[in-house]
Amino acid sequence: MKNPKSFVEKWKRDGGIVVHLTMYGLPIDNVIDRINSENKKILIIVGSEKVEGWFYYNSDYNIAIGNQPHSEVAALAIFLDRIYKGGELNIQFSDAKLSIIPQEKGKKVIKNE
Repeated sequence: MKNPKSFVEKWKRDGGIVVHLTMYGLPIDNVIDRINSENKKILIIVGSEKVEGWFYYNSDYNIAIGNQPHSEVAALAIFLDRIYKGGELNIQFSDAKLSIIPQEKGKKVIKNE
């Protein structure tokens, strides 16, 4: 992306909210209901040690998944789990090209027409 700051500004102008996942924000359990109640598209910024201060000040929410070092992928997974209230595990996409069938062993993939 050539200019992430412009992307964030446009996202907000278009009515979306910006959530920055960081160790330094408010605890996720204190703000997740407020985010869900906004019922807007969410742009998620996953922080690391080199995030510019600009993103802290221009995000609608700075959310701490935990206050100890953790992986960015884990932070995103926890945030999405809270947003979807665990329901993301049961989402079925009507336009999916593949379906994964749960198996105790092996893999079963069906190509959808």
